[in-house]
Amino acid sequence: MKYSGNEKRELLEKLDALAKSAGSMTKAGAIVGISASILSGLKKGTYQGDEDKQFDILASYFNAKKDAETVKCDVSEYVPTSISKNVYSIIKNCQLKGGLAIACGDAGVGKTKAAQQFASDNPNLSILITVNPCLKSVKSVLKLLCDRLSISEKSTDEMWLSIAGKLRDKMVIIFDEAQHLPIKTIETLRAFSDYFNEKGQTLGIVFIGNTETVHNFSGNKRADFAQIVNRTKQNRQYYTSQILQDDIELLFPLLKGREKEIKFMHAIAQSKQALRGAVNLYSNASDNENITYEGLVAMAKSMEMDI
Repeated sequence: MKYSGNEKRELLEKLDALAKSAGSMTKAGAIVGISASILSGLKKGTYQGDEDKQFDILASYFNAKKDAETVKCDVSEYVPTSISKNVYSIIKNCQLKGGLAIACGDAGVGKTKAAQQFASDNPNLSILITVNPCLKSVKSVLKLLCDRLSISEKSTDEMWLSIAGKLRDKMVIIFDEAQHLPIKTIETLRAFSDYFNEKGQTLGIVFIGNTETVHNFSGNKRADFAQIVNRTKQNRQYYTSQILQDDIELLFPLLKGREKEIKFMHAIAQSKQALRGAVNLYSNASDNENITYEGLVAMAKSMEMDI
C-alpha cells in the first residue's frame, strides 16, 4: 500500500522507540526484519528502493505487536512457583559461592523461567545463554560468550583468554538446554570457574536442562568427568510430580477458591503437559472467555491433551 508522509513518520517514531528499547538501530532492524542500512535510508529519505515495501514490513510488525498487547490473558510474567523459586536460589547460591551447579528435570516445570528472571534481576552479574543443538562445540559456545561480552577475537585460545578477562568476580553464567553440551565444552567452561578460584574469586556456572543433563556430568568414571563432578556443588532434579496445588493458585489467581478447576489444572500440570501446558491451556480458555471447569476441559480436549 501507499503510505502518506504522516504514516511514515509515525512508523519511524515507533522504530526509534524500538531501537531505544533494543539498544541500537541494528538490533531493532534484526527484530523487524530490515537491515540497518535500509532503515537509515528510510529515516534520511535517501532509500532508492521500494519504500512502501519496507514500510509494509514495519507496519506489519507494529500491528502484530499491538495485537499481542491486547491478548485477553497474559500469563507470560514470572511467577515464583515452588520449583522456579528453588532453581532461582540454586543460581543465586552458585553466583555467590562459585563452582558448578546443575538444575535439570522434566520440561516445562519452571526452570527456564527462573533463569530468565534471575538474569533480568541481575543484568550486570549474569549471562544467560540458551544452547542451540547446532551451536554446542567449544568454539561455538565461546563465540556466543564473545558476542555477549562484545569481544571480537577469532581463535579459540584468544576467545577464552578475552572472555576470562571480561568476566568478573561474583558473576554467574547460566546455560539453558545444557543437555546439548558435550563433555569437551563443559570442561572448557569449567576452566573459567577454576581460573577465578585460583585468584581467590568466584565465578558460578549453572547448567539447566532435561534429565539427560545430569548424565553428562556423572555418567562416566573417566578423569575428565571426575574433574566436573567434584566441582559440582548442587545437583537438583525436578519432576512434574513435584508441582504443588498452591503453584496453580499462584499462576492462575482467578481460579482461587474454585476447587474443581484448581484440581483439574493441577492434574494437567503434573502430567507430561507440565506447567507450560497448563499455562497454554488456561490462556486459550481465557481467550475463549470460559475458564469454568467445563470450559477448561473442553479446551484441553480441543488441544488434544491427555485428560
